[in-house]
Amino acid sequence: MKRPARLVSCFFSLLVFFAAPLQAQKAKEDSAQTAEPFTIAVLADTQYYCDCRLKLSAKWGNGDLRRYFFEQTEWVRDNQKRHNIKFLVHEGDIVQADDPEEWAIAKEAMSVLDGTVPYCLCLGNHDMGFEKSNNKYGGNIGVNRSTHFNTYFPRAKFAKRREFGGTFDPDRHDNSWYHFEAAGMKFLIVALEYHPRDEVLDWANGIVAEHPDHRAIVLTHAYLKGNKTRTTNKLKLKGNNGEQMWQKFVRKHKNIFMVLCGHFSGEAVLTSAGDHGNPVHQILSDYQEMNNGGESWLRYMVFQPDASKISIHTYNPALDKFKNGSSSKFDLNYPMAVPLVPAPGLARPSDANALDKKQ
Repeated sequence: MKRPARLVSCFFSLLVFFAAPLQAQKAKEDSAQTAEPFTIAVLADTQYYCDCRLKLSAKWGNGDLRRYFFEQTEWVRDNQKRHNIKFLVHEGDIVQADDPEEWAIAKEAMSVLDGTVPYCLCLGNHDMGFEKSNNKYGGNIGVNRSTHFNTYFPRAKFAKRREFGGTFDPDRHDNSWYHFEAAGMKFLIVALEYHPRDEVLDWANGIVAEHPDHRAIVLTHAYLKGNKTRTTNKLKLKGNNGEQMWQKFVRKHKNIFMVLCGHFSGEAVLTSAGDHGNPVHQILSDYQEMNNGGESWLRYMVFQPDASKISIHTYNPALDKFKNGSSSKFDLNYPMAVPLVPAPGLARPSDANALDKKQ
């Protein structure tokens, strides 16, 4: 009567013996898949590509420049699989002077990505508050927060997307947050208006604090200058400059690791320590003063979880060439192997050694 029981026991032992290597192989394959590199694309200051009202783009003498905007978004769409592009962000100054004709160009160019690459945008000073004037330009920009942005990029359209998190104003898209997952990690992007108001920063503080398991990127227009310092200017338009944003919002959260901005022509990186010792990479990119208003230069950032680094590339799809200077092609240290929220009883190693520069 005991022999059948022994046979059953031997059978299960053999089953476990042969299954273990298969399980180990599957775990290895799952791990490799989880750590697969992925990319975030970045557009900066496309204003000259849409310039219809003030026609400042005439200084290059090459007429309508909208083709460069389309070169950017078409390249991102066409290379989504090749580079595993998970998201695209626009750093503001989408248009030149808040004109409906300009916004129609921007909408058409960005819509190239619909259904392929998720994206979000923040407002720059050229995207709002246009006021006619007798000055040499024929108008002023950024005098208030009125904008046609919400007509062409309405909240209702983006609220239907799974990446959409919410907005500061329930009826407007000016300040928004988005989320996505990549390589087994959760990411959050907070897109803030030009010189965000105190109440907007309060809202953003709440969003980031409510998602401690998400790695957070701050997207805003004017924050870092080309000399690697945050802006400290006093504003006619009520709101916060870069240094005030750092003090009131960015530095407070251990899960914020990056700030992306434009506005100032050029490239710069400042890495500062947040209040929790976390490195925060603050990155400026803006190519609007180059030939033809930027001629389609864009950035793409390749996240490499196994190497705990982010590789920054600056590429021109219209000319099919890279900028390879030290400010255009570089790596940033960013630990991705350790969870943001450790399991109970597990201590998290310090991020202090990941800092490139403390501030």
